[in-house]
Amino acid sequence: MSVMVVIIYAILAIYEFIPLYKEKKWADFVVNAVLWTSSLIIVLLLCFNVEIPSPQASIRKFIESIFGKQG
Repeated sequence: MSVMVVIIYAILAIYEFIPLYKEKKWADFVVNAVLWTSSLIIVLLLCFNVEIPSPQASIRKFIESIFGKQG
C-alpha cells in the first residue's frame, strides 16, 4: 500500500513541480513542496497505522481564549 502511495505522489510531484521550476516561480514551488511533503508524511503515517492526534482540542482552546466560553 505504501509503495502505491509513493508512486502516486511521485507522479503528482512531476506533474506539479516541473512547470513551477521551468517558470521559475520559486515562492509557489517552495509552498507547494512544503504542503506536498507534509501531506506525504501524514499519508505514510496513516498507511503504517500510526495514530495521529486530533488538533480539535487545541483549536477549541484557542478559539475559546479569543472569544471566551460560548455555550
